[in-house]
Amino acid sequence: MSAQLKIVSRMEGADVAVLALAGEVDVANATQVREAGLKLISDGVKRLVIDLSETEYMDTSGLGTLVGLQKRIKESGGEILLAALQPRVMRPFEITGLTSVFKLYDDVGSAVKEARS
Repeated sequence: MSAQLKIVSRMEGADVAVLALAGEVDVANATQVREAGLKLISDGVKRLVIDLSETEYMDTSGLGTLVGLQKRIKESGGEILLAALQPRVMRPFEITGLTSVFKLYDDVGSAVKEARS
């Protein structure tokens, strides 16, 4: 049984948003992450910062969800920026080579600053 996932989003400008994920992202709840991301994209967000500072674990379904969101937002000329990955979450990104697919930032503030520029 997976830990409860908390998803919170906030706007950081006209077309910049932060999607914060707290808990575990896995097959049981990856659809919720996808739906939250797609809603922001359909609302006109071009740069989506995903705050992983409180994400304790992410399985391959979570990785796949982020790749799918990246593909969708790129279709509209946008991008996803990942912020504050904990070592346990960073590891699957390194193993799969996804560190070269996403822009990674040490903290949310840096990612938001880049997204706004």
